[in-house]
Amino acid sequence: MSQPLHIIHVSDIHFGSGEVHGSLNPETGLNIRFEDFVSALDKVVDYAINIEADAFLFSGDAYKNATPEPIYQKMFATRLKRLSDSGIKTILLVGNHDQILRATNSHAMSVFQSLSVPGVTTVDKPGLMTIETKRGKFQLIGLPHVTRHQLVTLEKYANITAAEIDRVLTEQVGAILRGYYSELDPALPTVTTAHMTLDRALAGIEQELLIGYTLTFPTEIFINEKIDYVALGHVHKYQIIKEKEPAIVYAGSLERVDFGEEKEDKGFIHVELARGKTKYAFRSINPRPFVTVDADLTEAENPTKTAMEKISKALIPGCVMRVRYKIKQEQLASFDEKLVKQAGVSALTLRLLPPEIHMDQSRMRMPQLNESVAATPMVALETYLTEVAPERKEALLTRAKLIMEELKQELHNESSDEN
Repeated sequence: MSQPLHIIHVSDIHFGSGEVHGSLNPETGLNIRFEDFVSALDKVVDYAINIEADAFLFSGDAYKNATPEPIYQKMFATRLKRLSDSGIKTILLVGNHDQILRATNSHAMSVFQSLSVPGVTTVDKPGLMTIETKRGKFQLIGLPHVTRHQLVTLEKYANITAAEIDRVLTEQVGAILRGYYSELDPALPTVTTAHMTLDRALAGIEQELLIGYTLTFPTEIFINEKIDYVALGHVHKYQIIKEKEPAIVYAGSLERVDFGEEKEDKGFIHVELARGKTKYAFRSINPRPFVTVDADLTEAENPTKTAMEKISKALIPGCVMRVRYKIKQEQLASFDEKLVKQAGVSALTLRLLPPEIHMDQSRMRMPQLNESVAATPMVALETYLTEVAPERKEALLTRAKLIMEELKQELHNESSDEN
């Protein structure tokens, strides 16, 4: 082959996720975070078209779940059509979020198979195929997400343990791959794509999309002299598992889903595929910043002002921000949440997490609350409020007396009913 094939490796788009961190765009009626995800995919598609890529390889998880809303499907399909119209071959691998875990052959990307979209190949079962592109052809081994569920539905495995199921699955996947390797033409470049967790992978710490147990496979099952690049999906953190012979790479998720990915860059991989001489590089899509502010206000004379200063210092316009703060019980009355939030008005969203409240130890051990006082609830409450909230004592005592009267009445009625 005289020139390399240009392949764009992208994964884990997850349309529909992360919207809790956004707000409604009044002009479009869409969540701004969803628009971020669409914009991220647009950047990849634009890049692929601009460089006249040969193939667009998506390694699984198009949506948050296997029953996506019509708007998610529409936005995804529109971008696939742009690729198709530009003559770029598109490969869609089915991930775990694309699968419906019941006895059905359907999945979130079945529609593209049913419509036979030109240039789009959907991989929903293990397979070996040759992909023809405008610059030449390459071999593709596809391995969709594998689950225990797919094995335990077979009667001969109904009574074995979970650990045994994992062992059988790993052996079966390894055997399938070895079979494909034996059929490969060693003269053609080859890409393997899979949606799974490898034992050498550093897992992402996103929380929103965690859905239970994930089987881990040994990295060695992908090491073969006939393979040039292994395009992985499922783990959200971009990482190179093996640099070469073959290169084994997680593209990572395309946009930040939650604060678990706050420190991770997001993007895709530009692969220059050539037999024995493959190159690749990460391209960032410059995701919207996520910013965490940690504020210890326990020693602040003016906790509101201190919190506002910390927010202003960390603020990046348009970011998604959360504020975690520590505060003393007696400071709460003077802490103005509304004013604090105004300090982050240029953020897309700002959320104050429930505070970590530090109690004054001397007040927690008030000698006034001895056994004789505690024997009378209202006296004990009055003693406590005198110490911790003197300015609100009378109002709170009035409410407490009403509640006590209601309780007495309720107990009296229950006693009368029993008699």
